[in-house]
Amino acid sequence: MGRSARIARGAPTEPDARMKPELSLTARSTWRDPVPQKPAGPGRAFWAAIVAVVAVACLAFLLSSGQFRAPAFFGPYSVSVPLDFKAYDPARWAIMNAGDYEAALKIDPTLPDPDSVGYGDAAALPPADPALLREEAFVGPPAKPYVFRGVTALDRERAHYCLTAAIYYEAASESDDGMRGVAQTVINRVRHPSFPNTVCGVVFQGSQRAGVCQFTFSCDGAMARAPERRNWLRASRIASAALGGYVFPRVGLATHYHTQAIWPRWGKSLVMTNIVGAHIFHRWRGRWGMPDAFRAPYPGREPVPGPYLPLAQQLAILKGQGVAPGAGPLPALTGPAAPLPDAAPAPLPGAMTPAVPAAQPPAAAPTVPAYTDPRLNQSGQIREEFRKSGEWKG
Repeated sequence: MGRSARIARGAPTEPDARMKPELSLTARSTWRDPVPQKPAGPGRAFWAAIVAVVAVACLAFLLSSGQFRAPAFFGPYSVSVPLDFKAYDPARWAIMNAGDYEAALKIDPTLPDPDSVGYGDAAALPPADPALLREEAFVGPPAKPYVFRGVTALDRERAHYCLTAAIYYEAASESDDGMRGVAQTVINRVRHPSFPNTVCGVVFQGSQRAGVCQFTFSCDGAMARAPERRNWLRASRIASAALGGYVFPRVGLATHYHTQAIWPRWGKSLVMTNIVGAHIFHRWRGRWGMPDAFRAPYPGREPVPGPYLPLAQQLAILKGQGVAPGAGPLPALTGPAAPLPDAAPAPLPGAMTPAVPAAQPPAAAPTVPAYTDPRLNQSGQIREEFRKSGEWKG
């Protein structure tokens, strides 16, 4: 009664020694919730410090850039700008307020003439043609002008003849633009490292092999027919302009073309630039078709103009009497490649009509050269000990 009364009145209790140990309740009682464990990551203090550092850095950046002015208690805000002219210069204001150039020149005789930089004749450019802009975007960049200068007059005549022949036999029935497209394609090939670096070499490339020439007229017997004078002169004029640096931008950097009647298998591997006349023009893909690739030097030495497969052999192939197309080079042309021999200059464009061969006079008997000089004593005589020098002794 006495002990239970004390507990009811709220008196503090002390553990009784007679009670069992497992019944002794302490402050760390297992009946309460367990103490929560601290998280393994950074706590609130860490993130608060990060936010404070970022805020201070942003504030310092704004203060240093001048975009944000500090409060007045930091001191007055001032900016120093170096000035190399007077705040008010009467002479300069008088020049700027002058009515014309003559009045300003009286104030300052050292003023430059505005016409010396081309401002006097400046005028607004005419508006661009939308159709022309679309065509330029479709065709691509044009070729760079280049003047082909042969080392000798013979080289210049050969280049002129070869380019004229290519223009005539490929586009004689077309307009001037159709001829210019063919001429520009030949010029682009000469400047590209994938092809020969001479005009005649490009035009007659592969004509020594049956059926594999680059330009079909050089190995299909087309050159056996005489050219028509009017169109030949027109092709000659266009060839002369192309060799002199004229650029036909409508075909861009085209290195291939074919007629609209066919579509060769290599057409899909190239980029079409434009359609001019009866031909469709193409250029290489990637960097090989960009202006930087067309930098092959022109040596100025032109080989002998072709065709390198005789016309009689070409006509025999067409009739099925000669070497089959694609059978390879002729027997006389086998072996290692050798430079083409020098020969007489190619005929000029005005003299391309074949003439009737004149009767050849009978060949005179060869005369034995006399290695004597009447001005020298005993000239032409051989001493006895040297008469049989050079003879073969078996």
